[in-house]
Amino acid sequence: MSVPYGIVLGCPRSGTTYLMSVLNSIPTLEALSGTLLPVAIPHVVNQDLESDVYDALAVGFERALDAYLHSGRYYSRAAAVQKWLRAPSGISNLVRASKGQRVLPERMIYKEPFLSFAPQFVRDAFPDAPIVHIVRDGRDCANSLVQSYDVLSDERLTHLRGSEMRLGRPFDERYVPWWVEKGHDLEFIEAMPYVRAIWMWKAMVGRCREAFGTDGQKTNGQVLVLKYEDFMHDPVKYGHRVLAHFGATPTAAFDKRLNAARTSSIGKYRMRAEEEIVAAEQVASVELQKYGYALSTVAVTS
Repeated sequence: MSVPYGIVLGCPRSGTTYLMSVLNSIPTLEALSGTLLPVAIPHVVNQDLESDVYDALAVGFERALDAYLHSGRYYSRAAAVQKWLRAPSGISNLVRASKGQRVLPERMIYKEPFLSFAPQFVRDAFPDAPIVHIVRDGRDCANSLVQSYDVLSDERLTHLRGSEMRLGRPFDERYVPWWVEKGHDLEFIEAMPYVRAIWMWKAMVGRCREAFGTDGQKTNGQVLVLKYEDFMHDPVKYGHRVLAHFGATPTAAFDKRLNAARTSSIGKYRMRAEEEIVAAEQVASVELQKYGYALSTVAVTS
C-alpha cells in the first residue's frame, strides 16, 4: 500500500511543532517531526549540484519516509500506544495498540523546519503532496530563536555543526552561512545575533515566497500559506482549514488541542532594544512587508 504524504514547512519557532501536535491528534494521520532527513540536506541541495545527484537526494527523501512506515519503529508497541494516547479512537483500538498492532495511516505528514531553505526540493521530492507553509513575524521568530537556542552567536559561527549553518564561507575564525548574500559578509559578522537570526528567517521565507507566493497562488492549490498570528487568534477556523488541506476530518481531540492555542507570544520582540528592532527591520524589511507585517515607525522614518 502506498501512503500519501504531506509536508509542513516553517522557519524554526514559527509554530510548526504546535501544528504537528494538533495534527497528531487525528487517528488517521501520522505526523512526524525531523529525524528521517539529515538536516544537512536542505543546505546541500542549494549548492551547484549535478542534476542526477539532486534527483537522487529527492528520491532518497521519499524513500526515507516510506522506510519509516514499514519499520519496527512505526510498528512498535510503544509507538502504537503513544499514538492512541494522542488520538484516542476507542477501547478496541487501545487493546490493539497494547499488542503493537498498527495499520498504515491514511496520510503521513512530515516536518523539518530547515526544509524551508529548500521549498522547491520539497516539491520535486513530493510533487503531489499538500504542503502547509506557516509564517510567523520574523521579529518574533528571531527573538525566540535567540532566547531559546542562542543561535548564530559568535561561538556558533566558529564551526559548521549547527543546524542553521552546515555550509559557510570562512571569515577570520568564524564562518558566514551560505544563505547570506555574497557581498554582505562583513555586515552579517558585525550584526547582533538577533539580527543574524532574522537574516535566516528572511532567507527561508524569501525562498518559500519565490516558490509558492505569499498566499500559495503559484502552486495551483498544493500549498496553503498560514500566518501564525491568524492561527493563534482563530485556531479552530484555521486549524480546520489546514486539516481539510490534508484531506482529514476533525475530531473532538483535534478541537481540544486547537483550543490550547495562545496569543501571548505574539509581539514579544517589542521587549528588545530599539536599535536591535530597527537593525532587524532594515535587514528583513522586504519579506516582513510582503507577508503583511508592518514596520515600526522608527524603522520607517529612519
